Amino acid sequence: MVGHMLRFIKDDKGIMGLTLSQIGLIIATGILIAAVFSLIFLNDWQRNAELKNIATSFSFMVEGMDTRFFENTTTFRFPDKEYYYNVSVSTEYIVVSAKGFLDNDLSAKERFLVRPWPQSNDSPWIGATGLHNFLKNNFGNSGNISDPIKNVDAVKVYLSIELEGVSTSLASNPLYIFTNKIVYINKAYVYYDNDGNGVWDEDDEKQDFIFLYQ
Repeated sequence: MVGHMLRFIKDDKGIMGLTLSQIGLIIATGILIAAVFSLIFLNDWQRNAELKNIATSFSFMVEGMDTRFFENTTTFRFPDKEYYYNVSVSTEYIVVSAKGFLDNDLSAKERFLVRPWPQSNDSPWIGATGLHNFLKNNFGNSGNISDPIKNVDAVKVYLSIELEGVSTSLASNPLYIFTNKIVYINKAYVYYDNDGNGVWDEDDEKQDFIFLYQ
């Protein structure tokens, strides 16, 4: 009996071998887990960078329209991705969001340096052409350079109220963009006949707006 116990005490190779195997398994598992999380982090980082690039590209296009000295329209098409993403806009920001690898939320938010006017199907007009037709029908002049607004104060107040209403509404409920449809970025001018001579000249005022619509 004593002999068996002595042999058991002396035979520690099996115990040491088992311990080393366990340590090796723990190390391998740790490396595998680290690799998986590194891959997840890398994928989410790359996706977030793509969302940021989309937001930046769109805001750059909007801000570029602010330098146009005449009415003009350009278009923006959102890129196709292997994952689904959302785009929402207000008069202050564009937000591009998507789900990460583990269903976590990813988003990129870009502030506009200019103040665009997003429009939905509920808007009383769409774009520069719609605005000029609306002004002609409701205020007597279209606001084109060849037909400047005579009722200056009324039109200014109306446009100010409309834009502030849109801004307030979209601050809490931004306009969602269909990423599979083209976005039109439209620069519009409203010319005013401040001196009442029936024509617009350099002494008269003008307002510019950037409309966003699909």
